[in-house]
Amino acid sequence: MAGEARRKIPWWIAWPVSLLIMVGGGLVGTQIGNIVLGSPGDGSPLAQYGEVFSFGVTLLALFFWVRVVEGRRIRTLGFTPSKGGLKKIGLGFLLGGAMMGAGVGVGLLTGQLSFGASTHAVTGWGSLLALLPLVLVFILQGTTEETLTRGYMLQSGARSMPLWLAIIASSVIFALVHLSFEPIILTNIILYAVFACLVALKQNSLWLIAGLHAGWNFFQGNIFGLPVSGHGYATSLLSVGPSAHSTDMLSGGTFGVEGSVFGTLVLGAATLIALTVFLRRPRRKGADRPGEVMIEN
Repeated sequence: MAGEARRKIPWWIAWPVSLLIMVGGGLVGTQIGNIVLGSPGDGSPLAQYGEVFSFGVTLLALFFWVRVVEGRRIRTLGFTPSKGGLKKIGLGFLLGGAMMGAGVGVGLLTGQLSFGASTHAVTGWGSLLALLPLVLVFILQGTTEETLTRGYMLQSGARSMPLWLAIIASSVIFALVHLSFEPIILTNIILYAVFACLVALKQNSLWLIAGLHAGWNFFQGNIFGLPVSGHGYATSLLSVGPSAHSTDMLSGGTFGVEGSVFGTLVLGAATLIALTVFLRRPRRKGADRPGEVMIEN
């Protein structure tokens, strides 16, 4: 859908622009959030709501670039008209929670994770009132990240390079911006990004993967009480964390489940399933080249 733009931006300009929007939008939005919320500390339950501003400004900046500079509609980023769009977000949210639950469950069964090990300030049933609006915060976060990477970078790259290269290159960049260069962490984030690309391409939209991204992070941080990509939150329903005798390779340490071998198993399995489903797409009649296939709704 990037081909609908009146001014088609080459990938070697589009990708740096997307990174600039990511960093600049985050910085500006964070400053606005600090002004509005009174600069809450990292340990404050209010601090997590600051992400509404950082991700909101980032998403609006991308929308401005696409609409004004490229001259195309916002929906071409992957928000294809669909009466089931909200249902797909909800389904994705539950799938993301289930995937995270699998990783946490293995950690608990092997003794690498344990209850009562979280350092969150607000836990238990008293956190429910604060958790409900945080679902929307994570949906905004997941939607923003998926729109920047799978909705914009993947589309822009795939217009002028082989699809497999656009998937791998955008996935590596997505991993690098997490600013952690531990082999397991990099591997897991790349696996997730490849999985997300395949889901978005198969669905021909971002609805499902945006919800899944949100569910993965919300359950990890605000349900189980684990760090999300190295960021700890103050509010969670449960208080799961690395046990006293755990190793970072298995528990994920201060990075969360996505920094563990158990995360590798979950994301590796998900990626293999997504790849199998993706490669089974029906070919378009008269296709001349391998990989020239129909994208389904």
